[in-house]
Amino acid sequence: MVRAAAWFGLVVVLRFVVVGCSRGTGSDSGTVAVSAEHEPMGLNLNGLNYTEVPIGDFYVNGTWGAAIPARIGSWGSKVICCVSLPHEWHPGLMVMVQWQDDNLYKKDPDAMAHREVPVEKYEYFSDGFLWVLFFPNDKIRVYASQWGPGSPNFPEGLQEPGESCPEHFTLKNSDPRCPAPDKRMKPS
Repeated sequence: MVRAAAWFGLVVVLRFVVVGCSRGTGSDSGTVAVSAEHEPMGLNLNGLNYTEVPIGDFYVNGTWGAAIPARIGSWGSKVICCVSLPHEWHPGLMVMVQWQDDNLYKKDPDAMAHREVPVEKYEYFSDGFLWVLFFPNDKIRVYASQWGPGSPNFPEGLQEPGESCPEHFTLKNSDPRCPAPDKRMKPS
């Protein structure tokens, strides 16, 4: 008898969980239909470091984004899944970025810097990345894009940090237009 009551209780709880987690498909059942354009986009999180200081860890809205080496030799962090953004960009869309670079770590190993950063305008795409870009002078930009750095479609035409011209990140270090190529970088 006790065993039957336990099974019945489990079935009731599971029913509420399933109903609570399912999307409505019509109004007959009293649920609200959710259209695809109102569903969030699930994006892979990646970071790029255009500074000379390694970043030990970074987070976006609480999701860990890994460590990012300093600019030279850096392509970015590990690809981490997942961060959600609205299907449609809207003015005022922000994310909370937390990070700790090596300079901050030397002062306090437990300290994290944080800042609300606007997400640059994007059009919907079905599979891609939320890119967090760390620039000199504590500048941070956040882009949602299906493209990676170096692609002609990547925002602002930015190159990979490990191949970019210092302070002119849309140019490769080997580009003749780079005003001061970094001599530490091997020609590509």
